[in-house]
Amino acid sequence: MRKIIALFRSEFQKNKSSYLMPVWIIAGMLAVSLIAALVARFALNENVYFFSPELNRDGLRIGLYGIMFAFSLIFFMFLVLTAQSSLNREKQLGSDLFFRCQPVSAWRVTGVKYIMHVYAASLVLAALGIIMALVLSFAGLFTGNGFPVGSALYGVFLGWIAYVKVAMVLGSLLFLFSAVFRSSALLKGAAALGILEGLFAIIEAIFRHRITLPDVFATLFSLMGDLGVENMDSISMNMLLGNSGILFALVFAALCYTGATVIYKMRSKDV
Repeated sequence: MRKIIALFRSEFQKNKSSYLMPVWIIAGMLAVSLIAALVARFALNENVYFFSPELNRDGLRIGLYGIMFAFSLIFFMFLVLTAQSSLNREKQLGSDLFFRCQPVSAWRVTGVKYIMHVYAASLVLAALGIIMALVLSFAGLFTGNGFPVGSALYGVFLGWIAYVKVAMVLGSLLFLFSAVFRSSALLKGAAALGILEGLFAIIEAIFRHRITLPDVFATLFSLMGDLGVENMDSISMNMLLGNSGILFALVFAALCYTGATVIYKMRSKDV
């Protein structure tokens, strides 16, 4: 257990900036928005409402989901940067031999890296969402809508689930790419998928489209299921998790992690 805790601490220290940088970016965006609203309200005498007078329960649920979705875009950019170098970072730094000589199994090493590089940032995202939910719920006290913290937290939870679904599919795929490619895993992995897509198109053309092969990129995005982008007004738990697609996403993530670990172990013999 101590070895695993030490691995978690090590990964946190190495990737701390990727967890905190999105927070600073979001804080800066909120600060700029607040300053702009204050200037418009008091300097330009514009009718600016800091909080909508119709801050009801459904509005909070939908609004917090939208806020979480916007925050998720920023967090996902940093997830891409960290996940694509999960298993090749030490190689790039020249410390691969020292890292592999630690008395810890490869499965534990990759398991810790997978959790910290793909999912850990979601906890920071959830914390930001809870803060926003509490702020907007307290605002409800001043707009005559009570303290609808339950609806606000529900919207945050739905937004967090949507982010985790995306991370589970695309983050796991990038984790696999980091084991396959020693550098520029994102670009090389995307190129490999593009080549595979083109190969499928050629095969279909050879058989005069009598056979239908899967669309690689469309299949990947279908694994994430419905994220409520087009139906945000009716966003609910059933929409995000109410189908079998989540099971396919879990299987895909498990296959990516297993494949990445096997490749990682095979390459350790070359060190």
